[in-house]
Amino acid sequence: MFKHLLPLAAIGALAIASQAQAAESCPTTLRFADTGIEGTEELQRAFGDFVEEVESRLGVEVEFFPVGNRTTAINALRFEQVDIVLAGPSEYVLMAERVEGVQPITAIVRPEYYSVFIAPTDSDIETLEDLKGKHVAMKDHGSTTGHIMPSYMLHQAGLDIDRDLRISLLDGARMQALASGEVDAVGTGVRDFAPFAAQHGEDNYRIIERGQDMPGDPMVAGPHISAECVSEIQEAFMADPEGLLQAILAPGERDKYVGAEMVHVDDAEYDMVRESYALLGLND
Repeated sequence: MFKHLLPLAAIGALAIASQAQAAESCPTTLRFADTGIEGTEELQRAFGDFVEEVESRLGVEVEFFPVGNRTTAINALRFEQVDIVLAGPSEYVLMAERVEGVQPITAIVRPEYYSVFIAPTDSDIETLEDLKGKHVAMKDHGSTTGHIMPSYMLHQAGLDIDRDLRISLLDGARMQALASGEVDAVGTGVRDFAPFAAQHGEDNYRIIERGQDMPGDPMVAGPHISAECVSEIQEAFMADPEGLLQAILAPGERDKYVGAEMVHVDDAEYDMVRESYALLGLND
């Protein structure tokens, strides 16, 4: 599908060995998807350089398979329509629960990937407990840092998220709702704070609570891919993880990975997401 255009000086002889082994253990074509991208054209624009790099390292072709959302991705894995999916922590938890035998390959750990609660500086809100009886905005249903983890943080603080406060899922309007005074606070990803404070006054708003750092975005192989193939992919990826990340960043479509690192997946790190899902009833 793609020609092997990118230089592999950083990988050298190891890449050559990986190519030969992967050609024996992996399918001749691997189908790749990202749960956050809906169309083929956007997928190709965002991950074209990455796919070329993967093809060069593994000696196989990579095809794009758009999924657009977690439900489609899960079904595509279940019915062997896609081989590798780049997912967020929430999607990974659902995939591991609903598709027996999914295999994490590596994960991309983003910097500044955690939830915060933001409130006006001149309000009486100092802690999460002070949100009792208040109106709080969050992002959209199922958003990892904009809904799931903020809800979990409230629960951990001893609040009943159904009775003790009012939560509105306002998606893109959540920050404006805080600025206009329609809500008392916002639970969202930390990256929303700096541009919001710069626009509305850095002294006018503050972070009242910071959540735990989120685990990485995993690349997951379907259960129909052999363990030997997954091992070869892991080896090829981790031989030069920075090169792969630079290939993802090159088109300028995935700035959320600026400063990220690629690591091996520790499944236990996703337990807090599983607990959050159970709390919200999202794993039913």
